[in-house]
Amino acid sequence: MHEMWVGVDAAGGGLVWHVLAADTAATLCGQRRQREGVAGHDSTDRHCLECMTAFQDFLQAPARA
Repeated sequence: MHEMWVGVDAAGGGLVWHVLAADTAATLCGQRRQREGVAGHDSTDRHCLECMTAFQDFLQAPARA
């Protein structure tokens, strides 16, 4: 299972939605999850391109037995 988390854009361009894999403290783009409840999470609709690309690749991979 994956989870969405708001954090700082790797390029420093504000807040974006990142993707966390289950039971990890790092996003799919490699950032470490800093804390819960980042202020402004309800005012962003931007997504981390690296996380979204990695998540898309995960969904398109052949099913694992």
